[in-house]
Amino acid sequence: MLLVSMIGLLFVFSLLGMEIAWAIGFACFGYLTLAQFGDSPIPMVLFAQQMTVGVDSFVLLAIPLFIFAGELMNITGVTKRIVRFAASLVSHLNGGLANVSVTANFIMSGTSGSALADAAATGTVLLPEMEKRGFKPAFSSAVIASAATVGPIVPPSISFVLLGAIVNISVGRLFLGGVVPGTLMFIGMFIVTWWICRSRGYPTEEKATGRERVNAFFSGIFALIAPAIIIFSIILGIATPTESSAIAVFYVLFLGFVVYRSITVRQVIEAAGNTAVLCSVIMLTVATSKIFAWIAVRENLGVYLTNGMLAISEELWILLIMINILLLILGMIMEILPIMLILAPILFPLLADMGVDPIHFGVIMVLNLMIGMITPPIGLNLFIMSAIGGVGVMEIAKEAVPYFFVLVGVLLLITYVPELTLYLPNLVFNK
Repeated sequence: MLLVSMIGLLFVFSLLGMEIAWAIGFACFGYLTLAQFGDSPIPMVLFAQQMTVGVDSFVLLAIPLFIFAGELMNITGVTKRIVRFAASLVSHLNGGLANVSVTANFIMSGTSGSALADAAATGTVLLPEMEKRGFKPAFSSAVIASAATVGPIVPPSISFVLLGAIVNISVGRLFLGGVVPGTLMFIGMFIVTWWICRSRGYPTEEKATGRERVNAFFSGIFALIAPAIIIFSIILGIATPTESSAIAVFYVLFLGFVVYRSITVRQVIEAAGNTAVLCSVIMLTVATSKIFAWIAVRENLGVYLTNGMLAISEELWILLIMINILLLILGMIMEILPIMLILAPILFPLLADMGVDPIHFGVIMVLNLMIGMITPPIGLNLFIMSAIGGVGVMEIAKEAVPYFFVLVGVLLLITYVPELTLYLPNLVFNK
């Protein structure tokens, strides 16, 4: 009864528009308060203890560092250089700047690890140019919002760092597990964009000359090798994911101060302030979700959920469909972070007992939640593109429908062909 009350409070607070961290925290506080009137009251000090335990993780240090690196990349002009390089490669094909958006987001995903950061960065640069060339604003916003979902799948990924900390699995293996799925997402969205733009007659750009491509490449070469530095430092055992995020920050600072000379100390301080504000929200959500997870374990929520699914079917392929549907629905109405913090400790042991590799399911889970980024009512990519482009959220959502089906298709493919996810991690780390 107390568990039902807590979940009910969580949904009520969320529907009222309360920030998710506070909604989770107040719901858990309500549970602990009501428990004082029961047969086995829970010490209220556990509220503070569990919050502290929730954020006491070395791996979680990578999150503010990767966010800081992303902030610095926007300031140093890395985004514009990447967009210029992408334009030199694909702007002459059907789709023009729309497929530049898809390509640029794919390249950007290897530097920021955040869907929101990629959408904001490329949207600010490309939306005005696409509007000048006659692209429908809702379509332009939908392309960028959808393409940015690749960000947390291609390494480095903030979501993979967090998931590794939650369920104690290798972040390096998760990074490599996202390479093939992320590439499939890019190819699928590129083809859909090419087809839509061709059918609507959207303009293309003049084909870049060989010299222009070479210049664009060398202009962005230092930005393009940033992902390689991060990934290979982990693979070669030079650094942990947390240490590699620190390397990324120093590398971007080197680009800004020495190579591009496009950044000032004042801008670095402002970027650090923005990072602190954003991370305070993330870490508060992590802390309160830890309390929720502790209560869920105490109340056997995982057992109830597991027994409920197994009562429907014990076939693994059916269970995977049910879990995918559950995650897709939750992704539409909740933010990514609390879903991972609450459900990961429940679902990973269940599927591990059935022979599902945790790296495989980790990529499935993050991809599910990325699809939620372009589905109303909580699709955050839709809201950020709405703010940048001045277009209604539902208009963008309608234009994003073809991309939704492409991403679901990739999700089903990696769900039932685990080798697509596991080949690279097993090859590099010698399972």
